[in-house]
Amino acid sequence: MIIAVRKSSPAVIRPPELVTTTTRAAVKLTSIDRIFVEIPFTVLLVFEHLGHEAVEGVRRALSQALVHYYPFAGRISSSGAEDDGGFSIRCTGKGVEFITGSVDCGLTEAKIFGELSGGKALFDELAVYYPVGSYGSDDPLLSVQVTEFSCGGVVLGVTWNHAVADGAGIAQFLAAVGELARGLPSPSILPARCDDAVSCLSPLSDPLVQAVLACPESPDMELLVPLEVMVPSALIDRVKAEYRSSCPDGDGRPCTTFEAVLAVLWRCRVRATMPGSGTTTSVLLMFATNMRGYVGARPGYYGNCIANQPLAAATSGAVASAGLADLVGMARRAKARLTDKLEEEHGSGGGAQPRLFAGGRYDMLHVSSWRNIGFEGVDLGSGPPARVMSHCRWNGPPAVPTCTVYPPCRGKDGVNVLALAVKEEHAEAFLSELARQA
Repeated sequence: MIIAVRKSSPAVIRPPELVTTTTRAAVKLTSIDRIFVEIPFTVLLVFEHLGHEAVEGVRRALSQALVHYYPFAGRISSSGAEDDGGFSIRCTGKGVEFITGSVDCGLTEAKIFGELSGGKALFDELAVYYPVGSYGSDDPLLSVQVTEFSCGGVVLGVTWNHAVADGAGIAQFLAAVGELARGLPSPSILPARCDDAVSCLSPLSDPLVQAVLACPESPDMELLVPLEVMVPSALIDRVKAEYRSSCPDGDGRPCTTFEAVLAVLWRCRVRATMPGSGTTTSVLLMFATNMRGYVGARPGYYGNCIANQPLAAATSGAVASAGLADLVGMARRAKARLTDKLEEEHGSGGGAQPRLFAGGRYDMLHVSSWRNIGFEGVDLGSGPPARVMSHCRWNGPPAVPTCTVYPPCRGKDGVNVLALAVKEEHAEAFLSELARQA
């Protein structure tokens, strides 16, 4: 069934006139921000019971939120930074893009709670998308689409220039929009876009960037298929229990849900993609880490404060035969090394690092989590979202195979994951491995 989305022409939402006419200093982008200047990201938040009034509520709240988060209403500039001529945000008050949409069916009928791959055509219409590298100096840094469904449900589609905020930052902004939409006079969290603890960091060596640069582009990335999978709660609980009983690190801290999911995804993918005849290859797992606590960022900081953290490279045979608790321990040790890495690189000014492993891009896996960074707390007036999704991965092939771990979804007993991680020839084996683990 083809579901049509009727859209309005884009409108521009600006902060109140008093704010737009007030001169604001340009916000210099940090070394982390600059990595993402041309990178768009999209989040889709599904609310089951909002209704027509939500559209005007979001429109009004957006304008009010831009008073507090005024850089979102600006534009990226390649000049204006006083010392090194790097990128900055010109706080022009030009505003953000706002679109409304409507669909003549309900959320359930549209299979919003079903598999993403089955509804790709619909999801393509639920937000504004910018191809990677297409952002121009006059393009808005934030595009918001509110799509109403006949059942009273609403999908909030938000696309933003990643240089302005990371995932935790955009979640904080959307939570503020929700508070203002519900009638609060101001956001409960005082936002901060500039922070010396972050801006003084030397450019950190990024293992994901290094690994990509070290490996030539591969047609394998063009062949990856999007799969939505679920890691059942029973399996997650079993991994946690195994880790608790073996406790490889001996620190007594319980295994987290993300660590359990990370171990399951890596082992299943390695088993599915291993060469035959007992041949082993070098494989690498990386995951994104929120560094706010590591660097002492100010409360309310919403700029980019993330790092890609590598696990030690291993052979595919070692990962395939390892216990899940052992892989959790490996992830734990990688996290523990992050503080030392920050101190070492900040003191030495960064610098090139040796190549991490001898494999190719298809032998890597990058995992990021959208759990517990704030999306679950966004409330436009009817409670938290019933589902949180990303859809930006389909703008083009990723640099390396990726998995995105989502917050809980209504009606699902487990953790949903969007995996753009295997070629079609390995998809069945990957899904079979996941089913076998459960």
